[in-house]
Amino acid sequence: MAGHSIRGLCALAMALALCAAAPAPAAARTWHVSGAGDDARGDGSAERPFRSIMRVLDTSRALAADGDVIELDGRPGRNRYDECDVRLRNRLTLRSGPEGRAHIHCDPQTQDSVAVQIDPDASGSVLTNLEISGGYYYGVMLQTNWYQDGPDSDIGASDVVLEDLLIRDTGRDGIKITPRSRRATIRRVEIHGTGRRDAENADGIDNVNGDGMVVEDSYIHDVATTGLYFKGGARDVVVQRNRIENTGDAGILAGFDTSVGFFDLDANPGYHEAIRGIVRNNVVRNTRYAGIGLYATLDTVVAHNTIIDAARDGQSALFFGIVFQDWYGEAGRPPNTGVSLLNNLVVQDGGHCVEIRWSPELGGLSALAGTPRIDFNGYPQGGRPCRFVDQRPDSPLAMAVTGFDGWRAGMGVDAHSVQAHFLVDASGRPLAGSAALAAATPLPDVPADIAGDPRSEAEPTIGAFEKPAAAGAAIGALDARRPPTTTPTGDGLREVAGDTAVVARSGLARLQHAWPRAADWISPMTLLLLALGLLGLATLAFALWMANRRNLTGWLLAWMRQDWRAPVAAGTTRHLMFCFVDHYEPAWGKPDLAKERARVARWRRDLPVLCANHRDADGRPPVHSFFYPEEEYREEHLDALVELCRQGLGEIEIHLHHDNDTEANLRATLSRFTELLATRHDALPRDPVTGQPRWAFIHGNWALDNSHPHGRHCGVDNELVVLRETGCYADFTLPSAPDPCQTRAVNRIYYAKDDPARPKSHDTGPRVKVGGATEGDLMIIQGPLGFRWKHRKWGILPRIENSDIRAVAPATRDRIDAWVDTGIHVEGRPEWIFVKIHTHGAEDQDMDALLGQAMDEAHTYLETRYNDGRDWKLHYVSAREAYNIAKAAEAGLAGDPGQYRDHLIPRPGYGIGAAAQRRAAAG
Repeated sequence: MAGHSIRGLCALAMALALCAAAPAPAAARTWHVSGAGDDARGDGSAERPFRSIMRVLDTSRALAADGDVIELDGRPGRNRYDECDVRLRNRLTLRSGPEGRAHIHCDPQTQDSVAVQIDPDASGSVLTNLEISGGYYYGVMLQTNWYQDGPDSDIGASDVVLEDLLIRDTGRDGIKITPRSRRATIRRVEIHGTGRRDAENADGIDNVNGDGMVVEDSYIHDVATTGLYFKGGARDVVVQRNRIENTGDAGILAGFDTSVGFFDLDANPGYHEAIRGIVRNNVVRNTRYAGIGLYATLDTVVAHNTIIDAARDGQSALFFGIVFQDWYGEAGRPPNTGVSLLNNLVVQDGGHCVEIRWSPELGGLSALAGTPRIDFNGYPQGGRPCRFVDQRPDSPLAMAVTGFDGWRAGMGVDAHSVQAHFLVDASGRPLAGSAALAAATPLPDVPADIAGDPRSEAEPTIGAFEKPAAAGAAIGALDARRPPTTTPTGDGLREVAGDTAVVARSGLARLQHAWPRAADWISPMTLLLLALGLLGLATLAFALWMANRRNLTGWLLAWMRQDWRAPVAAGTTRHLMFCFVDHYEPAWGKPDLAKERARVARWRRDLPVLCANHRDADGRPPVHSFFYPEEEYREEHLDALVELCRQGLGEIEIHLHHDNDTEANLRATLSRFTELLATRHDALPRDPVTGQPRWAFIHGNWALDNSHPHGRHCGVDNELVVLRETGCYADFTLPSAPDPCQTRAVNRIYYAKDDPARPKSHDTGPRVKVGGATEGDLMIIQGPLGFRWKHRKWGILPRIENSDIRAVAPATRDRIDAWVDTGIHVEGRPEWIFVKIHTHGAEDQDMDALLGQAMDEAHTYLETRYNDGRDWKLHYVSAREAYNIAKAAEAGLAGDPGQYRDHLIPRPGYGIGAAAQRRAAAG
């Protein structure tokens, strides 16, 4: 035992001696840099600082070691450092000294530069108390060496802390987080002025596949695109207690649309854009698009946020978007799943509060799946309606766009949410007495609000703030009554369905048991199949009879070929020209003058109201093309329509009903009437050379160029020539199906050449195409023609879709999608899509569908589904403008078609009638 003890003591003594002899680890050093320093003669001490940051970071000198601090002089006159690509290659702290804040500036025009970047080997670095500006791309970038299918050891810069920074006036994004840059902490950071060089993609914080990022207590404002987003499969991101204001696109996005090469498919095989993200206690104000948006997320929580004046130009305050992921064949493009939207406050005057997107592309893409947890939110109730939009074809909503009650009942969500006239102070804090107070549900993970005030454990406040603004602030009485807490589960419906199936099976069994033994030569199943075969033959015969009766045989083959369609390249912005033409006949049905006046007065009164809240990508309201019939002319009616045109809500064109007519009389009639409209009402433009009025045309009773098989409703075989020679530039009559005047050519913009020896010369003709030239006598601009598969006669035969709007056939979202999908375009310019629909707007039974809620919802759907500014831009166009844009495409012009509205034919002046007449008489 003694020997063992001696040997143990000797070993211990030797170990102590070795420890004493080993060198102690080097202490972390602070390197000093000052605008008044000197790179040549300085040594980096406080007394002899270097002049530039790069002097310390120069890898050839090997100065800065792991754990070192680089302290920049922040005193005025010494705090400016004009350096690009300040690159941390090992773990460092870069900070200002105690006297003030240092400013690192990189000229945004310095090619391919970043102001400050942090390498993966610099994981654990800290940037604190700095002003950073410029950079060709970014203010701060966390670099990565990860690539898809690369080794698992490859990572990005991780565990980086960015705190107390001002990042401004960057070339593109403020902060860029690259794939596998994990656990970045961004706190007390102000970011503004992004996109000084490239404003098309210039977010405050852009995180692609950076897990565990925390953004808190920061202020992001006045950025070119989105305040911040995390996408590409970013997991476990927390965004809390931030203010996001004045953004060119969205406020906060959980997920967005990522190219497939940035996904870590081992961790995220489903291509989810964001997983287990949390967005809470934020104030988002004044965004162009979504306030808070979700794209392809999994198990995301959005709670206790206040969203003020969001989605000015599109989308909604709370938005569910879809992703395309570069149209890559194996990409997942999943819907948002496992969503929780709780205790959020929306404060705005009308607009869209919640919207769920859907796209028919790639087999149909949905923005939402499953049963989301959406409840205890606050939505505005004011002068304009708060709209809830669900574009999905299988939506449980009765209409694509609805109000709060329809949303709550149809979707089965927001059972405890409140709709009221919410008022907040300048910070977004609710006023005393607000319906948001004590109206939320307790969330254990949100114990405090944006200001650090503790949340009520029983009845917290909706929104980012728990406590109200100054006591005594007055607001109006609000109806904050809540609906019942129970909602239908649907179990009863399933039980009924099950019972029905049992009854059906038992009925078939009884039939088989009752089958006479004498008829054993044929089984019940054989007889059933025989009956079904006979029924099929009878159905086919009936369908052929109906096709002939509905005049389908002339155009069905052309429709089946669908040779007008053409693909649009991925990533191309598509433009929708939406043109509404009207066979406007105040004297329809031969009423008395009082009835005619009432019809016109209804349009004069209600059209401005309908259009007031609707705008296209160019800021233009919907425009209605009134094709007014010559035979119903009354000066007072035209004066009323001119008033609408003067407001930018319409234009006037020519309509004509005639029968058994002659060429000479037709010329005289058209010349007289068009001159009258141009002179007395200033309602038609004139050719600058000949002075002849220029106009578009719709033929009464569809019989253009004497096309009725019985020779009715026209009589002039060379009508196309007469139209051209009297000033017509395009015809908008078609489609006319199921009328027999329908042409074989369908869904086209084409030219018709008149054959004076025969009628219906416009039955076919060459398409208008890019780089082409005028052919024949008249351009024909057709509206969509096809079938309404969801609306079947007798539940069997699809109805004809002829783009006619009536009370029995309003402009529903499935019809709008079908019109757009038809893809009518000038050959060679498939991204410019023309949708021309028509109506008979002065018929009393249809006015509610044209001037009321149905049309309001149609315009809303157009402006949400087809006007996001990226995939689609919407342009409300008149007939004249549609022709001009088609001619611009023919001439090879490209870009935004809205700039070609007056390409060839100018807009009329629409002066006051008598004054216009006097001006014309005076020359």
